Amino acid sequence: MLSTTPHSLSDAGFRDGFHRRSLEHQRPLSTVTMAFTVVAFLTFVVMRSFVSGPTSPLVFRLACAVALALLVVALPRTNTPTQFGAIGVAYMMVLLGGVALNVVGVSDPLLWTLPAVIVIPVCAAPLWLTPVHFFIGTLIWYAAGLPLLLGEPHPRDVQIVSWMWAMIGVPTAAVFHFGFYWFRRGHYLLENQLTQLAATDPLTGLQNRRAFVEQAERRLDSLKSNARTSAIFVDIDHFKSLNDRFGHAMGDQALFQVAQVLMEQSAAHDSVSRIGGEEFAVLRPAGLADAVALAEQLRSAITTIARPDGFLSASFGVAEHRPGESILSLLDRADEALLRAKQSGRNRVCAERAMPVEIAPAPTGAQAVRQRWQDYYLVSHFQPLYSLSHQKQVGFEALLRGELADGSTVPPVVLFAPRLLSDEGALDRVSHAVHLANARRAIPDDAWLFLNILPATFVAHGYADELAMLVREAGLEPERVILEILESHGGSVDDMSRAAARYRELGFLIAVDDFGAGQSNLDRLFRIKPDLVKLDGELIRATSPGAQQPILPKLVSLLHQAGMLVVVEGVETTEELILAIESNVDFAQGYLLGRPSPEVTPPDSMHRQIDLAFDAIAQGRAQQHALFEMEVRPYRDALSAAANALMGGATMERAFATLAKLPRCVSCFILDDTGRQIGGEVAGVGYTERADSLYPVSDPRDARWDHRPYFRNAVLLPGVPVASNPYLSLASGRPCVAVTVAIQSGGQRSVLGTELDWSSPDLPWPASD
Repeated sequence: MLSTTPHSLSDAGFRDGFHRRSLEHQRPLSTVTMAFTVVAFLTFVVMRSFVSGPTSPLVFRLACAVALALLVVALPRTNTPTQFGAIGVAYMMVLLGGVALNVVGVSDPLLWTLPAVIVIPVCAAPLWLTPVHFFIGTLIWYAAGLPLLLGEPHPRDVQIVSWMWAMIGVPTAAVFHFGFYWFRRGHYLLENQLTQLAATDPLTGLQNRRAFVEQAERRLDSLKSNARTSAIFVDIDHFKSLNDRFGHAMGDQALFQVAQVLMEQSAAHDSVSRIGGEEFAVLRPAGLADAVALAEQLRSAITTIARPDGFLSASFGVAEHRPGESILSLLDRADEALLRAKQSGRNRVCAERAMPVEIAPAPTGAQAVRQRWQDYYLVSHFQPLYSLSHQKQVGFEALLRGELADGSTVPPVVLFAPRLLSDEGALDRVSHAVHLANARRAIPDDAWLFLNILPATFVAHGYADELAMLVREAGLEPERVILEILESHGGSVDDMSRAAARYRELGFLIAVDDFGAGQSNLDRLFRIKPDLVKLDGELIRATSPGAQQPILPKLVSLLHQAGMLVVVEGVETTEELILAIESNVDFAQGYLLGRPSPEVTPPDSMHRQIDLAFDAIAQGRAQQHALFEMEVRPYRDALSAAANALMGGATMERAFATLAKLPRCVSCFILDDTGRQIGGEVAGVGYTERADSLYPVSDPRDARWDHRPYFRNAVLLPGVPVASNPYLSLASGRPCVAVTVAIQSGGQRSVLGTELDWSSPDLPWPASD
């Protein structure tokens, strides 16, 4: 049940608000009622014409009707209770005058006026906004009508009835008025309480987000042209750990204490709100510098609040309102500043930073453009990416470089060095403007531009639209731009997934950079769903343990199955280029293909170099196949002989005796039609005891093997010995090749096989698929 706090009618603020609210409710009802009364008055005028005797001029009575109608028309335009009451009193007087004019000349005017004199004040009583209006209007009405009662002699029974109705009408009108008045007052109190509850955060007593936004919108709409307003966004640091380690009661207490600090330290004209969770907002009618000073004051005060493992701290973002900007846009910019504060180490204040992009020509007189940044200039270098299948440049990655005024290079360790309260996101955004300005003149029209982007910038609210606008202003289209999400902190996977959808709507392509390093993982890829994946350069040199075979082909195959194109970085040698082509990589980048440069370099001989790599692969594939077939041929022949011996009635030991003596044979086995092993296995010379760690899966008779390619391929080519690609054996834990053959004996199909140890790095592997 809602509790109400009584308000005294002497409370001017409450009374004024109540009367203004009543005015909003009463205007429509009073307008309809008074309009109906005008119709009733005109009916009265018509009915008077049927009574003989002298009458007042019709024009006077119609003038009263017109005056009443004008008052009805004016009523909806009243803005204050005083205006409303004045029109009500005037209306009553005109109506009374019209009634008096109508009864002139009748034999007993009191009988004609008595119904109106009694009914009108009673019906009008609920419509008076205030008791003052009611008393004035009713008193004037009865005072003006009193001469009708006292002026002429009337029959005694008429006088008695008239006084009786007057005595009944006055208290009835008072009951109606005050009853309705207190009903409206109670409704107003309840409405106020519900509004207060709907606008208040129950835990902290501050405004909630909805009320804060509504109030802020009103304040911004009424803001004068030279007035300044700033927003402060507050986020309690490590609040989740407080809840998780010490319970929600401790978290609630921290929220309440922070709210108290915000209320105590803020001025009366500041709006303070709990936006949600551990986030708060303050709207201050002041400039950025004043708001930053308040934020620093609040930050210092919050650090004095104790928590079980130390003291609370909070991060702050501050932004100043720009002309025509909505409150949500202002809060977004403050939120971006807050994100920088958190990324910079928390417990600090970060303000928005307007970063004017002043493009200046390079000192050499070339057409390249650069941007002033601190003590040096930002410039663009472009590194080409090649489509290996098309053997041509298809894109250029824009890389940020720093130059001093004399053109000498700023080392990357200086350019990208973290600085206290530095705005890494601002550097990211400015780099995009610089790269786009240079790309317009530098890269071919049929090539992609790869732009690096930090996760925090990528997920920043509204930046997708801002970047699309920058791209178009640079004379490009978003379809020509591929955004490379860098390996960095800032932005959850969920946020990046949602942001990626927006960028795609605008036409951008998405790439994930440096997959295989840092925090990159398959879950991140599958949720962001990039169009391209750029593999870290180390992956091209990574090999599987033991056999020392490259893992790149399988990784590329996996990414292709997930619907992603693959770029491999760090191609520095011809051997790495050949491996990239063999692995079905789509695009390649590296020093072998072109170094970063301010100017785009023509491909020249690179097409021929890639073509030669394809030729080398074709020759190597044929040679590799021949070497592999040469290595497994003795095992094919021995397996065919074993199959013939088994069908001739020989035992497994005798049938596999020759095969088991070949140097790489680990074991020989027979599988039934369902892939289950029949009997034991015949150990070969390459057989070794299983490692203790693989003991639970060391017995192949417990398993079913018809899902293995070596079983399926043998069944597809009955009677033909087939060799599998190398695989990691579950039984031995080593890379192995299986040679299998399917035979039909006694109406049943069996698959004979041998597992060969293929762990030596000198052994040939078949060419990749």
